[in-house]
Amino acid sequence: MRRLVCLVALLPALACAQQVKWDFADGKLTWQPRTPGVKLELTADMKTPGGKPSLHVAGSEASNWNYAVSDTHPMAVGQAYRLSLWMCAKSLGEGTQAPSVKCEFVGDEPGNIGRVTTEAYDTARLGQWQRLSVEFRAPQQTARFWLAVEKGANTPMAVDLYLGEVLVEPIQELTIIRQYVLDPLPAPLQQRRGVHPRLYLDAAGVARLREAVKTTHAAQWQRLQALAERLVKSGPPQYIERDKYSGDEQLWQREVGNAMPTLALVWLVTQDKQYLDSARAWALASCSYPTWGLGRIDGMDLATGHQLFGLGLVYDWCYADLGDEARRTIRDTLQKRAGRMYEAAASGEAWWQKSYLQNHLWVNACGMAVAGLAVYDELPEATRWIGLPLDKFKRTMQTLGSDGASHEGVGYWQYGVEYMLKFMELARSLLECDLFDHPWWRNTASYALYLQLPRQAWTSRSNIVDLADCPRGNWYGPDYLLWKLAHEYHFEVAQWQANEEAAANITAGGAPWLNLLWYDPQIQAIAPSAGLPTLMHFTDLGIVSARTDWTGNEPLLVFKSGPFLGHEAVKKLSYDAGGGHVHPDANHFVLFGSGEWLIKDDGYADKRTGQHNTLLVDGQGQTGEGKWFSGASTLRQGDQPTIFRIRRWPGIDWIGGRAQAAYPQRLGLKRFRRHLIFFKPDALVVVDDIECDAPRALELRFHPEQQQAEQDGGAFICRGKTSTLRIQPLTTEGVQVAAEVVEGQDRNEKPLPMFTIGLRAQQQRWRNATALSWCAAGKAPQPITMQVDGDLWRFIAFGKSATFDWSKDEVIVP
Repeated sequence: MRRLVCLVALLPALACAQQVKWDFADGKLTWQPRTPGVKLELTADMKTPGGKPSLHVAGSEASNWNYAVSDTHPMAVGQAYRLSLWMCAKSLGEGTQAPSVKCEFVGDEPGNIGRVTTEAYDTARLGQWQRLSVEFRAPQQTARFWLAVEKGANTPMAVDLYLGEVLVEPIQELTIIRQYVLDPLPAPLQQRRGVHPRLYLDAAGVARLREAVKTTHAAQWQRLQALAERLVKSGPPQYIERDKYSGDEQLWQREVGNAMPTLALVWLVTQDKQYLDSARAWALASCSYPTWGLGRIDGMDLATGHQLFGLGLVYDWCYADLGDEARRTIRDTLQKRAGRMYEAAASGEAWWQKSYLQNHLWVNACGMAVAGLAVYDELPEATRWIGLPLDKFKRTMQTLGSDGASHEGVGYWQYGVEYMLKFMELARSLLECDLFDHPWWRNTASYALYLQLPRQAWTSRSNIVDLADCPRGNWYGPDYLLWKLAHEYHFEVAQWQANEEAAANITAGGAPWLNLLWYDPQIQAIAPSAGLPTLMHFTDLGIVSARTDWTGNEPLLVFKSGPFLGHEAVKKLSYDAGGGHVHPDANHFVLFGSGEWLIKDDGYADKRTGQHNTLLVDGQGQTGEGKWFSGASTLRQGDQPTIFRIRRWPGIDWIGGRAQAAYPQRLGLKRFRRHLIFFKPDALVVVDDIECDAPRALELRFHPEQQQAEQDGGAFICRGKTSTLRIQPLTTEGVQVAAEVVEGQDRNEKPLPMFTIGLRAQQQRWRNATALSWCAAGKAPQPITMQVDGDLWRFIAFGKSATFDWSKDEVIVP
């Protein structure tokens, strides 16, 4: 009867909502090209599987996000719709992403209401008709809509495709919503109905924790209680529509979500009412905020993920003492906000819903799951909020590579691993699903170790390698993450690293309450020593970390040459599952020595090859450049950048990378092999082997940390606070060498000046060698000499020698 009443209630809306159909059979062209570079033509020569004519869309578009747009039609607020169509892509230009079709919502007032997009065309089946669709609910303020053939990015792309039988139709309900219901409910959830706390802790766990904070966990407890006291004193922030840095995302609300578990856990341990009152106040403040993100982001991204997580734990951990009114307010907010996020993720309205290798999915899915687990026994629909994240995280595990490395960089590794582990812990205890048995997880603590700076150089602002979108200091933890990984995989070095980072006071916030739950004092802490390899090759992502030893004062060389998501992912995927934070930096390296950075990365900035220590061809960089990395086009390449050779001798490491596949084919780059010969401890020779289809303007860039250099004959001397670096081009015939500032772009697309030693040559085949040596400040680095005998180039440093044999493409060490 209830379902019948609901269906009757829907009839007026369905009657008002009209379907809109473009079957291109009436000869009227109501679609328009976005720019003159795209041509539209109605044609009966290419019919859909339903026998209808089609719209031919062909041409190139340089900057806009779409190729062609439809006329505009009315749309009913809150009504469920399905957009469906046929598409056949005959060909896609170089660097072109898989096309899709977007529905853009338009209101009566200016502003960004939102959009939904069908799944992308499967480029593995070019030339075939494919059915694309998406279901959605028209958001508030919607009055009209229009459709567009989407590019997926605002970079140059070209298509030749056909569109047919495009239909936007009202439907009674979103059918996809039902697919994530947990049925049957896992036994642990059945057993915990009406039981609180049940997330991460039960009553017995709380009792054990109250004893542990007096002994084994006293240090972690002291820091957490001090933080809770600061949160009590500060109180929750007042709502502000726009802060100074996060725009529509309202990322200031993340810290509101982060604060709640700390206060709730300290209440559980102490039963001191000030912490309960503060946890309630922070939770109710969160519930009162009118928006969790602005415009189309409201309720669909990180501000929501963090606050759902925090509210869920306050509801569970403080359940018995919150009071009826506060419980009702929090439960209603979870119902509203988690329900909205669920519908967006299930229907495809949320842009991250298939980004299985991206932090946004992990954070938001985890927050949704915690909300569901907190109230599943009170709100029947909440089991969907658990089922969808479980499906998403299972797909993440299927997509992850095996080496434990992160394409997003160490900072985002911390962020993503935190939320993945949070979910995995709950999945194992409550959902009968163990996601820990995976090679990526068994290896990922090593990624954190080998991308860490030498121990004696740690400061709060500089302690990690900043490849990809990454700072030099920690973002989240990583003490609690490393303690958890040490416990799960019995990796004693991770226990040591967590202990040392906590002792050095270089850890960051995020979820410090997890230090109490994930620290296992039974795991022995073992420092890196002579028994641990000094070189680590992360084979899937193509990252190599090499150092001389583990004394804490050693130099560190990190080299990168691999596919943007890793070898395994690009073989499995036909779309970009989360590569936006990748940089176009194949055959790029960074160098740390004599206590500070020598050759640097650009950090969290626009994705520009010229901001890295690698090659430009005709002034252009690698595929995927832009504000965010655009990786979809690289998935169609048969070849990928890779580390093709690693060899080690006493005192010398040789690393070889192959990167011509990272560049657009139009640049004619046929060969780009880079050989790094690391003379330990204080010298590096970079040998570059470059070949093009014709003479091209080639430029190799080296970005020193210091923003100036003195010229010493043919070498350049860069003086830092603790180091002196010498950069010496060894093969200068026909090469223009310059020390200058080049303009890059930071993450806000503002100028990012970068001091550069640049080597330029107009060549078809270029063989080049550059030597770097360094020492403590106040001393002179030792020059590296080179002897040439035909195809043999012999390099001598510190009495050691290595010969590069061009005929065999290899390094020979006597």
